Amino acid sequence: MKSKKLYLTEDFSERESPFQSDDYPMILLGKNINPIHIDMLISSPRSDDPYASRLSQISASLSSNKTEKKFRCTKARGLFRRLLIRRSHTFYKIWSITIEIVLTYNVITTLFFLAYEYPNGILLVCDTMSMCVFALEIILNFFTEQEGKNSRTNKSFRSIAKNYSRGWLFFDILAILPLRLAGLEMEEYLLRMFRLFKLPKVMNFTDGNGLSYLLTYFQFGRREKNGKTTYSYKHKIIASLVKLFIFTIFLVYFLGCFWFWFQRLIANYKYSQGPNEKDENTFENAFGLQEVGSLRLALISSYYMFTTIATIGYGDYTPKNVYEMTFTFIVMLFGATLIGIIDGNFNNAISVYSDATCGYDIVGELHVWLGQLERVQGALDSKIRDKIINHFQNYSDKDRLKFLAKKYWEAKCLDDLVNIDQVYVRQLPEQAYNSIIQILFTDFIHNFKYFLSLKVHLKIIPHLQPRKYEQNDLIYTQGEEIDELIFLLSGRISIGIIFDEKHQSLLVCEKGRTVIGDYAVLTKQKNNYDYLSEEYSESFSINGEIFMKIIENYFPEEKASMLGMAVKRENSLKKLKKNLLATLETEGSSPLKYKNKVSMIMPRDNHEFAYNEEETMKKITRFMNLGADMSLKSEIILSQIKSRDELRDIFIEGIDDELSPIYLE
Repeated sequence: MKSKKLYLTEDFSERESPFQSDDYPMILLGKNINPIHIDMLISSPRSDDPYASRLSQISASLSSNKTEKKFRCTKARGLFRRLLIRRSHTFYKIWSITIEIVLTYNVITTLFFLAYEYPNGILLVCDTMSMCVFALEIILNFFTEQEGKNSRTNKSFRSIAKNYSRGWLFFDILAILPLRLAGLEMEEYLLRMFRLFKLPKVMNFTDGNGLSYLLTYFQFGRREKNGKTTYSYKHKIIASLVKLFIFTIFLVYFLGCFWFWFQRLIANYKYSQGPNEKDENTFENAFGLQEVGSLRLALISSYYMFTTIATIGYGDYTPKNVYEMTFTFIVMLFGATLIGIIDGNFNNAISVYSDATCGYDIVGELHVWLGQLERVQGALDSKIRDKIINHFQNYSDKDRLKFLAKKYWEAKCLDDLVNIDQVYVRQLPEQAYNSIIQILFTDFIHNFKYFLSLKVHLKIIPHLQPRKYEQNDLIYTQGEEIDELIFLLSGRISIGIIFDEKHQSLLVCEKGRTVIGDYAVLTKQKNNYDYLSEEYSESFSINGEIFMKIIENYFPEEKASMLGMAVKRENSLKKLKKNLLATLETEGSSPLKYKNKVSMIMPRDNHEFAYNEEETMKKITRFMNLGADMSLKSEIILSQIKSRDELRDIFIEGIDDELSPIYLE
């Protein structure tokens, strides 16, 4: 066995040897650092070698079986890590979409094959291909990163194999057994029914995998750079409605298929025969469905099951023997209860969606209040009235907190700003209350996690208020005192300055990740730029004074990081503004007027002044006088600096002359 490469120096550090050998590794040892083969050094160590005992230990460890075994395990782990399929990888996303589509198709067709007719032709080819996909899935599951507890991922091969073996491995193998080759088609399709328990994962449209990831291409949810998918509160409600609707349809289809398979299964039983001991007293025979196509049979069976579980019972289709009656009784008993639960959840989801997206009652109360105000004060201006109504309409539509919102103006002390003061949630554990907040603002917490930590989010979210800005709305102007911190959710906000009464953009805010006004709020200074909404934009805002009270009194350590990001952006804006001013002045725009600055006239090369105009001449004379005064003052200052420098040099020379004899002595 060849020795491992080992580079050992007198200071026990590793150092590359300039002499490399393909046959033998080299060792660096001694003061001269001459390369010596490790086997020669170990076989004949010098008596004065201080490292002789250490070299013998190294030799023993290299020759031990445990070391070789550990080396092989390490090598195997390295190979597994290269083959590991990361959950954030594009291949995993595509494979998850493929598996969920194939799974949905396989479950639907398996029920159809079991109840109505066995596959043939193109259906048989597609069914065989889906079985091959599931067989490949079993292999890939051993090399796929698993999601563990506390959002941690499991990357250990042993742990992944152990978890999969204890979970779905046995059922996945049973579901791909080709029993039809032995003439056991019905048994094969019954074993495939284990895949029904995987359907809830397919219908979860907000888990960020599979079909839910595919929906992000249609703007249903947001795909982040780290591979995760976030959903707004509205999208989650819509997903729950769609999920309930699909589940109801699938339940009816499943019971219809199972019903038709069952009535065929008991066709030849004792109590299913007619008076003449002929097989006539069955659902299929009684209604003449023997010659009906499979698709029509599926529709009839589903229709009959729906009327049964909904307790409508038109009487056009009825059970015909004691077995069918028992089956129908069980379906009516449990199916009606299940449909009732589904309908209740469906109605509850619609109610929650209506509360979250509709505010007509609040707007109606606002109209009443405005009417009372106008009767006392007179008619309001139509633009002001529309602006008030639109503001509160948007507030009602986009407010996620509802009665969870905190009224900071009613706070009597600092603790009232962060404590739970609502009567109906005060008794909840803090963990449950925080979970509610996180569910309502999942997208907000994810988008602004770089700005605030989770513990800060949970304290300021109850103070958030929805805001909207129409196109060309000026949110903040230069020199204005900012009283609200704005978190941009959607739209396009431009940060810039006003030139020639036009907005010159310096920086465009990133959609869904920009905080506006943080520098002014944190430093308690006036705003330095103009914020213009270039398109319809939505945001959440929090009162700046309340935000600072919460941060300074409860999370002082967070203020430094927030201020650092704000100062960094402010410095970038200053550089951009300086470059923009230089560019515009170089272009010679006439006249250039910068808001809150002295107006200047920048002539072009071919521009002719109208000297006969009195106002123009006055401005030119005033600027010339100002320039002359500034030039005179600068010359005086420079002369003073020069004279002071000369006096300083004379003084230093005098000191050197006095001290030089001392140095010589």
